[in-house]
Amino acid sequence: MPALRLPVRYQRTCADPGIPTEEINFELTTLEHDYPVEQTALVLVDCWDSHYIKSHERLTGEIMRKTLKPVIEALRGAGMTIVHAPSPPQAKKYDAWTHFAGPDELGLSSSSPAADWPPEEFRKREGDHAQFAKLKEPVLQEYYQVMDQRRILPDIEPVEGDFVVATGEQLHRLLRHREIVHLLYAGFATNMCILYRDYGTRAMGARGYNVVLIRDCTLGIEGSETFEESRLTQAAIRMIEQQTGFSTTSAAVLTACQVLSPAEHRPTLPRQT
Repeated sequence: MPALRLPVRYQRTCADPGIPTEEINFELTTLEHDYPVEQTALVLVDCWDSHYIKSHERLTGEIMRKTLKPVIEALRGAGMTIVHAPSPPQAKKYDAWTHFAGPDELGLSSSSPAADWPPEEFRKREGDHAQFAKLKEPVLQEYYQVMDQRRILPDIEPVEGDFVVATGEQLHRLLRHREIVHLLYAGFATNMCILYRDYGTRAMGARGYNVVLIRDCTLGIEGSETFEESRLTQAAIRMIEQQTGFSTTSAAVLTACQVLSPAEHRPTLPRQT
């Protein structure tokens, strides 16, 4: 079975024997793993064509076109499963999203009972609880009204043989069907959806999958004090490396794909229903 040999990085939370167990001594460590192509998938999170944060839209667009697109094409050419996870409203814009969709995703049933605590009015920060809500942002409120018009960036949109999922449970069904256990992640935003979506790194890591973030194919949403050095992005990457899995780079992925001989490249499998 052809495999990609990748250097993967993680954050240690201890020191070598004889060295004081203090955070100043907790080093980044790189290992080399073989990732069988048939047991690995690339998961693309929220790769949208537009965003109300114009700096984020500009920078993520550049990453998707210049860095992520070659990775997708190389992994697709190697026969790896490509999964687009663009959030439920965006996923449903693509015909492929119905593959491995269950009754919940299709709107035929709901297995999630309504929460009874905290009270609904508190959860919505309404009535007497409105004081605990953040200030309403007019620009953000306008964006909420048109956000469902977003699509996956055309440069990297799904092609025949790719999959589109709306939920973590749907992704899990797909991975189980294909006997996939390794997940390469790319997409946005590193400190939000990459971490916290139900198909994101934390949720899928908690299910037992081996998670690897391609760290130069992602970007977080920053603030005025962190923007120049992308500190929130770097912190989110460290969280994954410390708590959930590993990280690697686009250059490492491309190099690993080039090492595979043409004979080892298998054709893209047809989508399963």
